[in-house]
Amino acid sequence: MNLMKIAYLTAYLGKEFMTKYRNGKKFALSGPFKSLGIARSMMAAGHDVTIYSSGVTTCGVKISAFTEIEEYPEGKLTIKYCDILSKRRCDPINQLCVAKLLKKEHKCEHFDVLVYYNITLGAALLVKSLKGCINVLEYEDNIFNRALIGDKNNFVWFKTKLYNRIIKHTKGIMAVCNGLMLPEIPNRVLTPGIVNEEVSDNVSTRVNKLEAGRPVIIILTGGIHYSKGGDLLVGAMKYIKTPCIVKVYGNCNLDERLKAFIAELPAIHKFEFNGYMEHAKLIRTLDRDADILINTTRSMGVGAQAAGFPFKMMEYASTGRPIVSSEIGKLDADYNSHITYYDGEDPKMIANTIEEVIAHYDEKVKSALELQKRVLSEYTIKGTGRKLDTFFKVMK
Repeated sequence: MNLMKIAYLTAYLGKEFMTKYRNGKKFALSGPFKSLGIARSMMAAGHDVTIYSSGVTTCGVKISAFTEIEEYPEGKLTIKYCDILSKRRCDPINQLCVAKLLKKEHKCEHFDVLVYYNITLGAALLVKSLKGCINVLEYEDNIFNRALIGDKNNFVWFKTKLYNRIIKHTKGIMAVCNGLMLPEIPNRVLTPGIVNEEVSDNVSTRVNKLEAGRPVIIILTGGIHYSKGGDLLVGAMKYIKTPCIVKVYGNCNLDERLKAFIAELPAIHKFEFNGYMEHAKLIRTLDRDADILINTTRSMGVGAQAAGFPFKMMEYASTGRPIVSSEIGKLDADYNSHITYYDGEDPKMIANTIEEVIAHYDEKVKSALELQKRVLSEYTIKGTGRKLDTFFKVMK
């Protein structure tokens, strides 16, 4: 297809940004990893992509606008940052700034497509402003999820206005799960996750075995935050009879209640809280150590099918290890057939599901390796690029 110029509005953090402003701070990087995968996939489809980023609000400093360029096998990726107030509660200001920057540059660049990551103030300001652009929503986080609006439903009225304005002027949607395929938007493509070379180069196809006398190693990535369901996994360990070591990576800030809960668990179990880890090293750790990978993500008030699709599920699947998951991790029937799911948020149910995987471990490994083959073929940069090529052709 003909080359298209794509402006991609997303809070991506490039290598130069991280070097300059990270300063020892720990960032959740699943969003930026996904954004980079989408950008590279669009480039793999033959398009010219420029990222416009509002950065993060956790650096504690004011960051002046700058541009960085990263090189990938698909070509050069340009990332432009607006002036950023990287301080708590300053995201609306940064959204205004990045929208202003993109609107100004469109007058010279004449973008063909605007892709915006999730429903944001910046996207709402731009959907009617960039004349001649095809508007595409990349939808990963349900805007009405309680993890985003809080238990008091803060600013739901405002989020509803943003939602309605954006949906009205959006022609295409790239959604992480079928539950977020908004019926109001006519053109759709499923983009649940992307496996890049940091993943594919660091996993093996070995057949994992449980060894007699060795504890089963269960790994949870993404941290132990309430929305991630870490407390559910802690509760489940109370009912599991097989000795286990549970390793947690990501945000491991434990409140006193959870610390007390862990202290009361049977002595046959052990928890290890490892914090954040460099991405490639984390993938190697999953491949080397994990017997079972677990996703305990909660639906947070929007229902399992509309809660999204955790980025880590594709990384889990790429390892060829058995996966235990809540229903916030379902895709199509073939994919689902290789995962062992539990229903609801009952720790006993989670425990039973883990014990089921242990009891039928060799069978579960065989199934997991079949899923690994599919993921490492279909959900790569090139594989996603082919899907996006067809998607953009329809809207051109």
